[in-house]
Amino acid sequence: MPQFDDNIQDNKLQILGKLTASLLHEIRNPLSAIKMNLDYLDMIEEELPAEALESVLVCKSALSRIQYLMDNVLSFTRKNFSGAKYCSINEITNSAFEIMLPSALKKNIKLLIFLEEQIPESFCDKAKLLQVFLNLITNAIESCESGGEIIVKTYIQNPDYVIWEISDTGVGISEEDKDKIFLDFYTNKEKGTGLGLSVCKMLLQEFQADLYFESTLGVGTKFFIKFNPNLMQKHEEI
Repeated sequence: MPQFDDNIQDNKLQILGKLTASLLHEIRNPLSAIKMNLDYLDMIEEELPAEALESVLVCKSALSRIQYLMDNVLSFTRKNFSGAKYCSINEITNSAFEIMLPSALKKNIKLLIFLEEQIPESFCDKAKLLQVFLNLITNAIESCESGGEIIVKTYIQNPDYVIWEISDTGVGISEEDKDKIFLDFYTNKEKGTGLGLSVCKMLLQEFQADLYFESTLGVGTKFFIKFNPNLMQKHEEI
């Protein structure tokens, strides 16, 4: 029975992956039209008032961010491990921090990072790991109220394991929800898909990294990713 349930969930994720890829390809067309118009406005920048030119630059920056996210989401829909190599976890963490800091500041949430310098590289896909970090930081921001605090750390546990940890002072997770949060399509958010954490866990398992958490309702939550830098699993491109 468990194997049957796993097959059903795998099929759901495969269908979702195909739908996502199709949707993103459709979105590319209007985005291309927007980019062309912004490029045209760039060409006539001398004719634009300073306020309008600043708005164009903001739009171009936002468009680049959308395109970047789309490319990374598309990489999730492909079973392609060619991007796997030894990567710096600290470097990817810094990238995620820079991306998410404006969102935290907008909600008046303090976002801090403390990275141990002597962290060995780990075998993973840089783009996929960045998306995992972004998802976990996003969840932490969404769980916090104004004035909250989020701390991201990296450190070595025992001789072999590298730990990536994120803690927040958010709402926490109830006891009844703790057994459900990694299930596909489970969510307690009004507009959530219920795929964030299950996909994160699946992606990390591809590279023998484990995702787990501890939480107290009304106090906050900590998520941990446990990497073993000495393990390198070979994958075949499908």
